[in-house]
Amino acid sequence: MNWGVIRASQYRNHEKMKLDSDGLPMVKYGEEFQYNPVTLSQFVVTKHHRYLMGESLDPVVKGVDKLIELQRADGAFPYDFEYKHPANPAPYKRGWISGMAQGQALSAFARAWKVTGDNRYLDAGNRSLDFLQVPFPAGPMATLADLDPSLSGYSFILEYPVKPHAYTLNGYIFTLIGLYDWWKVVGSEKAGELFLDGVRTLERLLPYYDIGTFTTYDISYITHSLAQPYLVPPKPFVHPGYHGFHIELVEVMADVTGKTIFSDYANKWRGYVN
Repeated sequence: MNWGVIRASQYRNHEKMKLDSDGLPMVKYGEEFQYNPVTLSQFVVTKHHRYLMGESLDPVVKGVDKLIELQRADGAFPYDFEYKHPANPAPYKRGWISGMAQGQALSAFARAWKVTGDNRYLDAGNRSLDFLQVPFPAGPMATLADLDPSLSGYSFILEYPVKPHAYTLNGYIFTLIGLYDWWKVVGSEKAGELFLDGVRTLERLLPYYDIGTFTTYDISYITHSLAQPYLVPPKPFVHPGYHGFHIELVEVMADVTGKTIFSDYANKWRGYVN
């Protein structure tokens, strides 16, 4: 995904981000700067790429060590700030969990373990993988039953703990990439099983994000309409930046799986931009 080139410049002091004394990014939520496990994991992946390009390994080590500090004993990465999801009536309280954080941490720990051989990162990644499998609402593992009961045999890892489930696209694919990394780098058979099962889900689910001229961030506009048919249906949430992410991410899935359905959607969605 070319992290070290595309994303390296985003880690700097500005209104919404500051770097701590170790150069690690903190993100502003409300009036506070907080460590975000997803931001830290992406920082580690970026700095790992920079390491492969000849820079220091030190930021990678500092980043994954901070991730371990943030990780609970059960493997979860709780967010230490409130967050208001548009599809949730009340803000999430401190301590809420995201499946995307669990998956992105796998990408970070896999790279750190590969280049250092430090088994602390192997253990932390395995704990993250264990928690990723905890069923909703205690954990992020769910099914597609909120879309239709006939789809209850399809698994889905939730980025946000919202009910009915929103099924956020970018967070799900980032999580699948984390599972792929843990499978291929560490050799985890369980991560491989979850990845392949997730690919099956993604193939089934992709059409729901395509609204003809754009892609939607999630499909809460469908699941909430089904759950509350007597209310005015919500509009699909669309965002130009996330449309670009969706193209990039399905291209990654095409690359690692060889499945033409993903490259076909990437080309179709790029055509919407053109």
